[in-house]
Amino acid sequence: MYIGIGIGVAVILVAVVLMLRSRKGMVGGPVMLSHLKCPKCNVEFDYAYLPGASFTSLRLGGSRFLQCPDCHKWSVFNLIGTRVDPKTHHCEKRIGPS
Repeated sequence: MYIGIGIGVAVILVAVVLMLRSRKGMVGGPVMLSHLKCPKCNVEFDYAYLPGASFTSLRLGGSRFLQCPDCHKWSVFNLIGTRVDPKTHHCEKRIGPS
């Protein structure tokens, strides 16, 4: 019984730390940018994200399961191999934090 309570408390603490980290990142943390291409409709878009700010980043590593902003279909995108410089790269479509 005590083990289950301990695991529950640990999960809640991790969730709180990740939420605080993502809020801090939204204000002034390092926002990464990846230029992605939807494999289903071939639309190109930019995805801004905070590295390590979600549970999916822990589970999927450098990839994310995202919905295309155009066709709205879900696909797995490699964020690490498609990184671009947010200061010099500009694309019409952008999703994620600014």
